[in-house]
Amino acid sequence: MTARSHLPLALALLAAPGAAFAQATANPVTSADDAFGFTIGEESVGIYDASSVRGFDLEAAGNYRVNGSYFVKSSGVSSFFLDRTTVRIGLNTLNVDLPGPSGVVDFKLRDPAAGEPSLLTIGLDEYEQPYMDLLLKGRSADGRLSGALGLGLVFDKKDAQGGEDGRSWLLGGTARATLGPVTAQVFGGEFDYERAATFRFTLDDPDVRPRLKRGRFLGQDWARSRGQRRIAGLLLDAPLGGGWSAGATGVFSQEDPTRAHSQLFLDVDGTLGARSLVVASPQQRATAWSGEGRLSWAGETGAASHRVTVVARGRRSRHLFGGDRVVDLGLADLSGPARQAPAPDLSTARPNLHDETDQWGLGASYRMTWANRLTLNAGVLRTDYEKTFIAADGVARSRAVTPVLFNVGGAVRVARGLDLYASYSRGLEEAGAAPSSAANRNEVLNAIRVTQREIGARYALSEGLVLLGAAFETEKPYAGLDGATNIYRTLGTVRHRGVEASLSGRLTQALTVVVGGVWLDPEISGDEADSGAIGRRPVGVPRLRGVASLNYAVAAAPGLSLDAGLDYVGASPFRAAPGPDGRQPRLPAEWEVNFGLRYRLDVAGWRPTLRAQVLNAFGGYGLTVNGAETLDYTAPRRFRVLLTTEF
Repeated sequence: MTARSHLPLALALLAAPGAAFAQATANPVTSADDAFGFTIGEESVGIYDASSVRGFDLEAAGNYRVNGSYFVKSSGVSSFFLDRTTVRIGLNTLNVDLPGPSGVVDFKLRDPAAGEPSLLTIGLDEYEQPYMDLLLKGRSADGRLSGALGLGLVFDKKDAQGGEDGRSWLLGGTARATLGPVTAQVFGGEFDYERAATFRFTLDDPDVRPRLKRGRFLGQDWARSRGQRRIAGLLLDAPLGGGWSAGATGVFSQEDPTRAHSQLFLDVDGTLGARSLVVASPQQRATAWSGEGRLSWAGETGAASHRVTVVARGRRSRHLFGGDRVVDLGLADLSGPARQAPAPDLSTARPNLHDETDQWGLGASYRMTWANRLTLNAGVLRTDYEKTFIAADGVARSRAVTPVLFNVGGAVRVARGLDLYASYSRGLEEAGAAPSSAANRNEVLNAIRVTQREIGARYALSEGLVLLGAAFETEKPYAGLDGATNIYRTLGTVRHRGVEASLSGRLTQALTVVVGGVWLDPEISGDEADSGAIGRRPVGVPRLRGVASLNYAVAAAPGLSLDAGLDYVGASPFRAAPGPDGRQPRLPAEWEVNFGLRYRLDVAGWRPTLRAQVLNAFGGYGLTVNGAETLDYTAPRRFRVLLTTEF
């Protein structure tokens, strides 16, 4: 049986339950360059991801690139058009024009190679949920055209809190065309979903930690969230001759929830009693148009290679929110099923708050490499930023800033395989939005100025095995929950000083490792901390985090590899306000162990890849906290199994 003969089977299985979640062939451990955050398909490895880099949230900061080009993301992204996602910090930002101080989340679009197979994946995800995704890939014989198109379906979407009966579909893809000297690539996706609302909770006594039963549905049957996410973009690149080139990027991104519900259980006590609230939200919408234009010159002088780029950037973000109905359900007993209450009437509810963000920038970047011994990166960006908030009564208030931002960094090879580097940068980043439990829920905070300095080293221990280390200090305004007003706002300045390390690559021909850790000394300063209203430690930021992942190819069984991963998260405060003893209440340290395998089968010439995992193998129970000081429990032991076939 040939691979081509499996195409009818793939098309027939389009009606099967599924989701665009993963491919069994995607292996982040063998693909990652370091332990600082890497995603391929839907599997990730590293101490960082978009939600946590050196203790900061890059999703909130908005530091995104697609193929190295600036854009603003209001919606999600998909592996149907993304080949991989890399968190770039330190040394790895030296090849990025005008990187943000906190780092960059860099998305790499798919561009299928000649003969690269299409993929059909079917499986059961973590909550015994059947799913499927189909990813078609192709490239023309002359290489001028390439593309990928994927479809994923879920008919019974479940979650860790016992929510079920959800559904979703996702359609996404990308296409590239080389038209004479011009290369154009488009990408886009539409995600439509309906799912049970999830809950978060607070504790009555921070020293009494009642244990909620995982997987028990505690919500209201009518509290369901539904909506859409969509994204579309265009990238253009053209050589102009004489070392000159031009490029442009434009991206539309939108989060469009038709209905949203947030379940809150406040002051959970030792008997699992709590006050129950549901925040019901009418249709909200966050839309961003963004892009940049580039004019670059690249040339050489002796052993030095130079690249100078002039960049113009812009964004227009519009956010409709508000009009929420808070439903007080009274006292609830979380030791059993939820007592159901009537659904609120949202037929006349409309969003009544509006904010607008306009940002325009003009800058220049210079990059140089000399004889593979010296690398420099310097840039300056003048930004005009204006944010306008329009209240329910129509009164508008605006804030405008026009900072000059810059970055400078360099690396020098001081010995064979050993590079030292340093950088300093100042940037303007988003501060995120208020969470649903805050009085100003969904309000987008004003942009903030960020400063970072760091030094580090990279050492190639052997061919394919690399050690990275860095010391850094990042400073920015600190956003948190005001305990007196329940408003999410800036409460002072936070400084994260720390060290990080990464070891990645092949220890032997069969064994690949990704090991990393970060130690932080985070500290808040300002009037709130000086008065004792809040403590010195930011909520949810541990001092220590570490990961260790390995992949072992079994020589005795060709096509079989075994993998394991350990994730450790140190203790962290879950309330900003100190307790009676003057110390902030803290969540204990947690660790999680995962095991898995991949096996390339051979069934009468058909060679699918099997992927199986057990996550949180020892069933550890822990709590997580967000910036609004609300809690959730960690996911239980769970299993995944999927089968990917190429055609």
